[in-house]
Amino acid sequence: MQKIRNPWKDPKNIDDYNCFACSPYNESGLQLEFWEDGDEIISKWDPLKMYEGWIGVLHGGIQATLLDEIGGWVVMLKLGTTGVTSEMQVKYLKPVQISGGELTVRGKLESVDGRIATISASLFNASGVECASATLSYFVFPEKIAKARYHFPGKEAFYYTDKN
Repeated sequence: MQKIRNPWKDPKNIDDYNCFACSPYNESGLQLEFWEDGDEIISKWDPLKMYEGWIGVLHGGIQATLLDEIGGWVVMLKLGTTGVTSEMQVKYLKPVQISGGELTVRGKLESVDGRIATISASLFNASGVECASATLSYFVFPEKIAKARYHFPGKEAFYYTDKN
């Protein structure tokens, strides 16, 4: 498993980089980090009480955010560009207990048809039980547009080298 570098994590971006899911500068956000394991992109996250829905249960919207974010990182790392979610179907399978420990989110590219990428994602509790799953469709931008309009730094920026 290889740690993924967040190319926007730079003190000069503190005022600009505010992604709710992955910015380390968003105090209310999830501050996710990512790893690559073969075909999958993985994130691990410990839920806090502030993200509760029902008493002791992680809010379904936060679960959807975790699944959606892993999909976005799959697009960046596996397709070398960026895109936007065009459709997402979530299945909530089991309640996610806030006090249940670290969660694991896994995402995988299933197919690409023209500019639409299909991604599968799953959310697992600390015991390895799948609690939610999603099928996501992403509208994928050509790399040139992703770089020009959406600050995409290029796929190579996500991997650690001797220089970073």
